[in-house]
Amino acid sequence: MAAINNQPDFQILICLIQIWKLEDPKNPMETPPHPKLIAEVEEIEIEDSYRKLIGTASVKFPRGTVIKETVTEVNRDKISKKNPVSAQIDHGILVTTRSDSKLAETSDFNVGDRIRIMLGYTVDPEIAALAKVNGSGKSIFNDGDKLKKYKAALTTMFDGYITQCSVTTPIELKCENLASNLKKISCPKLTSSGKNMTVNDVLSSKGKWKLLKDTGFELDPETESMEIDVGPIKIPPDLTVADVLVKWGNSKVFAYYKEINGKPCISVGRSYFSGAGKDSVVNKNTDRKIPKILFNYNVAEDGLSLTQTDKAFLAVEAQAMNDNIGKAYRITVRKNPDTDTSKKDYKPYQVLSEITLSAKAQRMGAMKLKAGKDKIDLNQYTIIPYMSRKIGISHESLLEEAIKYLESYNMNGIEGQLTLFGDHYLKSASKVELVDSRFKGRNGYYLVDEVTTKFGVHGFRQTIKLPYLIAKIKEENEQQI
Repeated sequence: MAAINNQPDFQILICLIQIWKLEDPKNPMETPPHPKLIAEVEEIEIEDSYRKLIGTASVKFPRGTVIKETVTEVNRDKISKKNPVSAQIDHGILVTTRSDSKLAETSDFNVGDRIRIMLGYTVDPEIAALAKVNGSGKSIFNDGDKLKKYKAALTTMFDGYITQCSVTTPIELKCENLASNLKKISCPKLTSSGKNMTVNDVLSSKGKWKLLKDTGFELDPETESMEIDVGPIKIPPDLTVADVLVKWGNSKVFAYYKEINGKPCISVGRSYFSGAGKDSVVNKNTDRKIPKILFNYNVAEDGLSLTQTDKAFLAVEAQAMNDNIGKAYRITVRKNPDTDTSKKDYKPYQVLSEITLSAKAQRMGAMKLKAGKDKIDLNQYTIIPYMSRKIGISHESLLEEAIKYLESYNMNGIEGQLTLFGDHYLKSASKVELVDSRFKGRNGYYLVDEVTTKFGVHGFRQTIKLPYLIAKIKEENEQQI
């Protein structure tokens, strides 16, 4: 239990919400000198997934929440009932302080305002006390050094805009991350004339179309170092930049918001996990330290199940884009249940169906294809989705890829989710290491698919979904806790 004893055993929840009117949409990270500061909330919930370009957050404030702005020098001419000044003797010096605090009202918030949510723990009661509203004493609201010290104990968990605000109290704000601004930026009418294009051609500042130009976003340098093929492209004039990025998700090419060195970026990666290339979401962020989740310290609620699965009841549903713009097709492959290899024309694998998906269906957002001609019951099978990286791949090549994927697929039997304490400040598309001394079959490195962060009167929790086992921990290297 030595590892647990090295962890903090007493922590205080702290938070800070900054709200301000954005002056320059092309520079969304610029913070004014005196934003609104709120250090008390009832509940915060943040939804984050690399499969969704636009993440969301909701913030609920309790009745009586105090809003303060940075206290500036008192102007005697402006002293009034609405601008009171308190005075006291401190070590023989008369100290006067204007109070800028007031109870929060719905009129204090406007749709379109910038919002930043910072969360954290501290083991120092003095740091937690810096957010208290108190007369002439120094706090985060009237002293820049105190604010800097307080923010050092926090981690930014959300940057975005207020999209809805309740008209009654308690106040509730609905928010979307910074990528929501891409919904307001129209694309020019573009076509690649049947030629395959890359993400760099579309988004990079060095590319052909530069769709992120003047949006306040840059293309993730790690993405820019790759050549991710997105096939032939045709962009009608009524689409926004967000529409284009979201549409890529139909081909399992996911674009998501990411902050890099204080700059808002768009990162792009493929949902490709077995034998993944460097363009896979799995192989991004390789330079960052992988957080370790200790089951008997970090886990608040264990929702994972570990089961043994029969690989004989495993099928791969492989999808690819062909050379015709807007067309896709899908085949389902399984092992041949007939084990009699002496039969004529025996094949170890069966192709159950080949189904095309029309361009109109894709524009309508169709994800499920109609049933094929083969009436084979797959209810007892585990169906694994697979998307080929290659645009214009032949039927034979797609079948070969699907069979290789089926042969190498790791049936880890892990399903469900974990609810953690907020120690790791996790974001989606990150990797974690699970260490469970009781059920070592779970131990390994996983990709975080989704993160739901909750903070408030019930504590600080992160619920993570991690269905992809990247690598197992070798027995001799397992850490004992």
